[in-house]
Amino acid sequence: MKKINAYETTLAEIEALKKKLEALENDDELKKSLEFKKQLEELMKSYDVSSEEVLNLLRGDKAPAKVSASDKRRGARPLKVYKNPETGEVVETRGGNHKVLNAWKEQYGKETVESWLAA
Repeated sequence: MKKINAYETTLAEIEALKKKLEALENDDELKKSLEFKKQLEELMKSYDVSSEEVLNLLRGDKAPAKVSASDKRRGARPLKVYKNPETGEVVETRGGNHKVLNAWKEQYGKETVESWLAA
């Protein structure tokens, strides 16, 4: 009996899916979308262009390929370059928590170290 019930349930599901498919096939908006997709794929094939290349073209290469979580929130910080005039040592940092930079600020003072910022 279980198999008969499963069979009848499956048949009912198939009928429901057939009706849903028929309704979709009669939808004009879907027909337009499918035709557009078909023509676009043919055009891409004729020019030997991938979908990724089309997306990059449409984006205008403005969107970065991969963006870290911190970049999404506030954007990338500018690179700051400090040069110690006494030792000639150079420190490049995007943040304020650099070990050498903090040691310099402790030794020489914050204002003095900030004056070493390269333009």
